[in-house]
Amino acid sequence: MHGQQVDRSRSSAAVEPPTHTEVQPTSTRKRLWERLEEKWNGIQVGHQGAYSVERLESFDYYCKTTSWTRVALVCVLTPIPALLAALLLECLPLQLPSEGWAANWMFWIRLTLTVAIMGFAAMSKLVTLVPDLNPTFSRRQFVAWGTSAAYVGTAILAAIVIGFPIPLMWYLGGFFVGTHVQAMLLLVFGREPFMKTSACRPNLQRFLRCLAATMTLANIYPLYKVLYGFVPVQNRGIVAVLKLPIWKLCAKHFIVKCTREMEDFVAQIVATIVDFFSALFVSVCISTTTSMYLSMLFIAADIGQSLLEFWDIRVNANTVLRLLRDRHASSQRFKKFSRKPSTSNLVAWILAVTRDPTAFHINSLQGIRLRACYPHPVSAKQEQTLQVLEVSSVYRDASSQPPRLLLPRAIRVAKAAIFPEHCNQVTAFTAETDATARVIKREDRADHDSPDSLRHSRATAERSESLVRQGLQLLFHCEYLTLVEYVECIVPLIFVAYQSVLKQLPNAVYYPGGGDNWETGAMTNILVFAALEIVSLLLLHFFLQRKCSFSPLYQLAFVLETQMYVVQADLFTGTLFLLQYELEHYGE
Repeated sequence: MHGQQVDRSRSSAAVEPPTHTEVQPTSTRKRLWERLEEKWNGIQVGHQGAYSVERLESFDYYCKTTSWTRVALVCVLTPIPALLAALLLECLPLQLPSEGWAANWMFWIRLTLTVAIMGFAAMSKLVTLVPDLNPTFSRRQFVAWGTSAAYVGTAILAAIVIGFPIPLMWYLGGFFVGTHVQAMLLLVFGREPFMKTSACRPNLQRFLRCLAATMTLANIYPLYKVLYGFVPVQNRGIVAVLKLPIWKLCAKHFIVKCTREMEDFVAQIVATIVDFFSALFVSVCISTTTSMYLSMLFIAADIGQSLLEFWDIRVNANTVLRLLRDRHASSQRFKKFSRKPSTSNLVAWILAVTRDPTAFHINSLQGIRLRACYPHPVSAKQEQTLQVLEVSSVYRDASSQPPRLLLPRAIRVAKAAIFPEHCNQVTAFTAETDATARVIKREDRADHDSPDSLRHSRATAERSESLVRQGLQLLFHCEYLTLVEYVECIVPLIFVAYQSVLKQLPNAVYYPGGGDNWETGAMTNILVFAALEIVSLLLLHFFLQRKCSFSPLYQLAFVLETQMYVVQADLFTGTLFLLQYELEHYGE
């Protein structure tokens, strides 16, 4: 529809006589704005993917079986394990680095535990990303502890030869850790999974690419922080306003490129890696600067980016709502068969079309993925529906997907959801959908060759297909933006909690400035930053709840719980690796 309007404007500009001097400038400005909008959408991560039908079914299942209490607990407790691990490691007392590597035996214990914890968290991704590898708890432990022992052994040898502390130990260690991880994977799982004929080789390659991308960015972040320290104070505002957003954009596209085949997980991986690192960078900068102007500039730049994202998602939501209203208006001639529905119930409308496309005269849904890249928890009835659709020819790419190992359907809790099974809104919608489908089928049988009937069928199919396509893209965009806002909420709080406890511990003297650089003003600025992010998250929740009748907080909890292993691995890596990288014992 939008493209047809553009074509009409172009043709009218070419046909009308030159006496109308105002038409051509207006048309030119419109085309320029549309090109700019297209370029903007092309670089935004929220436009880089869409939900699969299986993921939508899984989200619907989660909403119907999860209470608000569980959602709140999942959102609040998710960052706690990584924070506790970081604080417990800081409780191990260290010695002065100048006393040598032998006297710092407690540091080597700490390093062993740190690498083992991060390694186990990273190997736990295998449970979700490579389920057919059978990554049991003991196997993951063997890989983690073997990698840790090999890395610490290498570090001790380097300390004996080069001296202690080892220069750039924490920065260059990622290369050695990556080598040791691959060696331990071969040792524990054997060569068969890595062979070209192995069924799990594609998933294993995806996992290794994702792991390599995470380690690459984790090593680049400290370098970016060091370079920021060399920038003159009067020019650091440029970093806040220009360079940091550019770095974030480049890093996000790097992660998207490395995880392109994991489309259902792209939003979560980008948010918990890139946005985690950037939010931590902003928190560190705010805590170390003495300039209120610079602190406010960092906060203002972040708010500006959030406003742009809100504007973008508002435009997308309005587009989908127009499709919903058009779809509802087209079925008004069947209103005697149904109750009055909710035209904004986005998830219910999309599910009605994806579960029975033929009822809406859709013969093919090309480009829309039926199956997710990895198995998702769904009910037995939903799985049966997906299998029926997989056999049909509606979803063209369904047959090209490899056989997948189904995960156990373990998420079954009390029913208290935003779409309860007996909710009047959903019941009314279901009644309307069934009645409309029956009337359409009777009309097709009675007057199949009628021109009006054929036109109505084609219009119904086009509107329904556009609704599904745009709706699945909107859900992906909402998930990504919700995750970004959530990460930017929790990272400042993690940083404040970590620094507040560290200030009371003996190890604080081994960090730059000791415990003296943590003032009340710095804490206040970071808490203001966190409070603004919490407000942004709540505004997003209320906006989408009112517009589309689904809760982004449910969507957030759905991601945090169903992708728990991947989320926790990224949080442990970011928290343990980045919070302690300035420790003197890791060298300069």
